[in-house]
Amino acid sequence: MRPPQTVAEFLDLVDQAIFEMDELAICAEEDLDDEMADLAQPFASISHRLRQLHQQVEQGKHQFADGNDLPFMPLVRTYRHVIPIYQLFTLLNQAHRRGTA
Repeated sequence: MRPPQTVAEFLDLVDQAIFEMDELAICAEEDLDDEMADLAQPFASISHRLRQLHQQVEQGKHQFADGNDLPFMPLVRTYRHVIPIYQLFTLLNQAHRRGTA
């Protein structure tokens, strides 16, 4: 996978991440294992922040190429061992930090 080159590609990746994180949150909530159940809240929080990012980008309020990580990246990094789409977050963060072409 390559980093998104346009805002539209960026939004497509954000949509993919939202879908995947929503699915992970649902699976974690329904899992009988306490460790997985404990992940439901962090996953839901990441999903919520992705929705906020999507809205900001659509409204033209998102600042690309500011050199900083996306605000939710520390949380994503904390749970990277259980987030199968971690590489997708890496691409989003890279595009955010450097901007789209």
